[in-house]
Amino acid sequence: MDFNDADDWLWCDNQLPAIEAYVEAQQIPHGVICDTPEWFVAPYVGLWAVEDPTDRGFVGTWVLAGDVSGAQGQPVPFDHLPAADLAEPRDALAAFASRWASLAAAAAKGEAWQGSPQLTGDVAAQAKQLARQAQLLQVWVQDDEAWLED
Repeated sequence: MDFNDADDWLWCDNQLPAIEAYVEAQQIPHGVICDTPEWFVAPYVGLWAVEDPTDRGFVGTWVLAGDVSGAQGQPVPFDHLPAADLAEPRDALAAFASRWASLAAAAAKGEAWQGSPQLTGDVAAQAKQLARQAQLLQVWVQDDEAWLED
């Protein structure tokens, strides 16, 4: 992912402490937490690689993190997935989209989930927000231009 301007750098820099705090709060085993996302759409969401502590140099966990500035009305929630079968960032984003769509469908039937992603509001509101954000993630997954390397 290329940084287009200083605002992108600043956004990523401002996100990093929240990513680190999330990894610690979720007790995700880790080595290095990459200081820039593997993919992002500033100032909305970024996909961060967290090194596998048992296999240095390789991603162990993907962290999807929405904007922490407070500027977004319904920011993308933080969530994480193991990277074992998700070698590429695009695969990881697709997995988040699929997982969130499944969680949203279950929540629409009144089934709440535990843990990540954490949303506020009643179950119906959470289902609506997560379904909308799962659709947006899927749009980005399918957008080939979002994955071009310069």
